[in-house]
Amino acid sequence: MTQQFKPREVYVASSYAAPVGRYNGREREALSFLQMAEKAGEVFAGSRIRRSEVGAVVVGCQNPVAFSGVDNTAAKIAGVLGISGAKSVLIDTASSSGASALEYAYLQIASGRCNHVLAIGIQKMSDVSTGQATRIVAGVIDKEEAEFGLSMPACGALVARSLIERLKLSTEEWTAFSALLTQRAHRFAARNPDAHLNFEIPLEEYYRQIVTGKNYRYWWPLRYHDFCPMSDGVAAVLLSATPHEVIVSGVGSATDIPTIADRPYFHSFPATVRAAAEAYAMAGIRKITDFAGQIHVNMHDPFNGFGPINMVDLGFVPRRRILEALLNDELTGEFGSFPTNITGGLKGRGHPLGATGMIQIVENHRLITGGRFQMGLAHSIGGPINNNVVTLLERTSHYRQRSRPELSPWGLPPLGHMKPKNLSVNELLNGEPVQGRFVAATTRFDFKTGDPEGIILIVSCLAHGQRHSFLFGVGGEHYAEIVQLKSGDPVSLEKSGEEILVNRIPVRKFYRRTMDGVLELAGSGWKKLTGNG
Repeated sequence: MTQQFKPREVYVASSYAAPVGRYNGREREALSFLQMAEKAGEVFAGSRIRRSEVGAVVVGCQNPVAFSGVDNTAAKIAGVLGISGAKSVLIDTASSSGASALEYAYLQIASGRCNHVLAIGIQKMSDVSTGQATRIVAGVIDKEEAEFGLSMPACGALVARSLIERLKLSTEEWTAFSALLTQRAHRFAARNPDAHLNFEIPLEEYYRQIVTGKNYRYWWPLRYHDFCPMSDGVAAVLLSATPHEVIVSGVGSATDIPTIADRPYFHSFPATVRAAAEAYAMAGIRKITDFAGQIHVNMHDPFNGFGPINMVDLGFVPRRRILEALLNDELTGEFGSFPTNITGGLKGRGHPLGATGMIQIVENHRLITGGRFQMGLAHSIGGPINNNVVTLLERTSHYRQRSRPELSPWGLPPLGHMKPKNLSVNELLNGEPVQGRFVAATTRFDFKTGDPEGIILIVSCLAHGQRHSFLFGVGGEHYAEIVQLKSGDPVSLEKSGEEILVNRIPVRKFYRRTMDGVLELAGSGWKKLTGNG
């Protein structure tokens, strides 16, 4: 009979986070990636644990080579921090990298392998242009879907459109909802000196910028103020097996399929539900709503559609209250039942990708040690909404006093299924035209002219006795035809020579990751390292 694994308790000895922003010499001081990493050493100022006692350094960062030209990242960071001899490892789960680094660091202590571990989340996005950053981030998306133009903002737009259709909202109603969510995020960010966008955006300003074109459409139905800024940031948490004021009471993570077209729906994120269930079971929590008034929720809201969905997926509100939850201060305001993102969230505080998950945990640690809360939940999403992590911190005395029954996650939602490997569009169209059904679409607009540039659409087709969905890109000049389509409408797919046609509209690929592009990126990184850029 095998003995059940009983993890050691893991505590937060201290935490540190630098202000979020762009460390480019204009918005904040000019710092290189490794100079930013050196700031993480401030975490030792709040603890008696010495650097020589640290058994491992775990770094969370999304694609540091592409963004900053830094490889062998964890070893270099351990070096600049003066932590020699410790294990060092880089964790890259896209934008949940910081949260995943904390989970890996937790397991080092829980397993008995180390007594003290330093977990770091870091990202320097300002080393590249916005266009380069968009292409790098698109690398987490399925290669073929990315070539058709799918990006993270496009994913956010598909989620928003799904909510609009499911809740039967008009464009005016969605715009009003987005304006209210933006006003909320910036109301809290304006009070946070460490936030990137620490200023208010009142409703009248949101609408005024629509009229002037400053708050332009990006991927419909997202506007400029409906998603998070490109930021730099670094945060660190020093974990210990020695008892401290705050304990890590629960950690959960889950991974969904990487393809967007194959997801059965966009109005809920199964990986979040599964990660939360795992964290709650580990913490001995049957109903997270039992901790009303005691817990701060720090959830991943890079786009306006994500926040409402998260509150339902994490179990704080029923689905019938999905629109109300974040706009009701009695429910999610600073002194509500479940105060949520009171530091500004990703939209206001900023979202330095691999650092964000760690920053959320540091913010929760500060709020608990400051006496405001007994618990803090951090929720981080990685990749195309498919690599999600939930972390629970808790005041140790509160953890000891409450009942903690042994639980196992149950009632978990099913995940999507990827298409069979041999099922391609070319195989599907090997012969006569195929009739499919329209699923969803989103359009990217030029922010200067307002003209549609590119369109992504998803079409469902019957193949081998089952329905499978395919994602396509078409030119913006066909906007008037695509915008007429509604969910379930018939769509024809056919081939003309080597060209694929959707309702007689030619399919286009907007981006192709070539070896030349990779070499160009490496060359740019080398120029930065040698100072010849």
